[in-house]
Amino acid sequence: MHKILILKFSALGDVVHTLPVAATLRKSLPDSHISWMVEERFQDILQGNPDIDEVIPLRTKVWRKNWNAKSLKEILDTIKVLRQHKFDLVLDLHGLFKSSIIARLSGAPTRVGFHRKNCKEKLSTLFTNKRAPYMAGGLHVVDMNLTVLQTALSKVEETKVFPLQVPDEADKKIAHFFDQHPDLTTRPIIAINPGAGFVSKQWELDRFAELADHISKELGYSIMLTWGPGEEFKVQQISTNMQQQNWIAPPTSILESIALYKRMALLVSCDSGPLHLGAAVGIPTVSIFGPTDPVRNGAYGMNHATVYKVLSCSFCWKKTCPLGTKECMNQVTVDEVFETVKQQTKKLS
Repeated sequence: MHKILILKFSALGDVVHTLPVAATLRKSLPDSHISWMVEERFQDILQGNPDIDEVIPLRTKVWRKNWNAKSLKEILDTIKVLRQHKFDLVLDLHGLFKSSIIARLSGAPTRVGFHRKNCKEKLSTLFTNKRAPYMAGGLHVVDMNLTVLQTALSKVEETKVFPLQVPDEADKKIAHFFDQHPDLTTRPIIAINPGAGFVSKQWELDRFAELADHISKELGYSIMLTWGPGEEFKVQQISTNMQQQNWIAPPTSILESIALYKRMALLVSCDSGPLHLGAAVGIPTVSIFGPTDPVRNGAYGMNHATVYKVLSCSFCWKKTCPLGTKECMNQVTVDEVFETVKQQTKKLS
C-alpha cells in the first residue's frame, strides 16, 4: 500500500484547487493511504472527503505569533507524527521553503514538487528530489498541481472533481436563516462577495453597491451580501449605499458558506476563497481580477466569466499596488461587470 502525503496548507482557494489531486490519487491508486497536511483553520473543507484518509492539521500562524516552549513542542510533535507515518511519497504543492522543509522532515524517499521556475521560493527545490517540468503561463493552477502528480506517478487517471461535504448542522443553520427571511427567496438570489485576501485585489465598495442595485432593479434578482472574518463592515457599507432591498448573510463557518453558496443562482466576487468555493459547488460566477492572473487563478470549470484589464504592469501579484493607484482594478467599470452578469443570467433562464 502506498502512503502518500499532500502538502497544501492554505489559503482557502488554493486548498479547493488541490482537491482534484486527492481525487486523482484515489482513482489511480485506490488502495493507497492518503494524508493531507493543511492549516488548522482550513481543515473543515476536507471534512468527509472520500479521497482523504487522514487530515494532519498545521498551526504555523499560531506558532509564529506565539513562539514559546509550547509551540516548539507542538512543532516537534508534528515532525514526530510525520516520521511515524513512514510516507512513501510527498507532494509539495506549494513551492515554498517551509513546505519543502516539511517534505524533507517527513523522511519520505520520494519528494515531488514544482520546477524551480514555478516555485514561489526557489530554495524550496533544495529539499525535493523529483520535479515537474517547467510550466509556462496559460495553465490553471489546478492543472499545474495535476502535472506534479503526473510527474510523481507517470500514469494517472485525472479526476477533476471538488467534493465538498456539508454536515446537516451547517445546512440547517443556513436553511433557518432563509426561513427567517421569506422575502429573500421570492426571487432567485445573486451573491456579492466584496472581500479578497489583500488590498490590491479588492474592487471599490461603492461600485459593488451600484452594481447590486442594477442587478436587483434591472435583472430581478434578490441580492445577498456575503462576507468572511473581519469583513462585515464592507457589506454593511455596501448595504447602506444601496437603493434596492438587500440581505446581509449571517456569520458563517467554511462549511456554512458552502451551504449558503449552494443556494445561490450566481456569485459575483473578486479573486477570493469564496469565488473558488462557489465554482466548486457548481454555481456560475462573475469575477473581477486585477493583480492576479485569471488564466492561472480564476474560477475553474464551465459557466464562469471574468472581467479584467491588461495593463503594462499586469499581472504583478503584489499585495499592495506598486503604482499606488490600483489601476488594474479601478479601470474595471460597473457597466462592464453588469453586462457580464447580464450575459451570465441569460444562460440561467
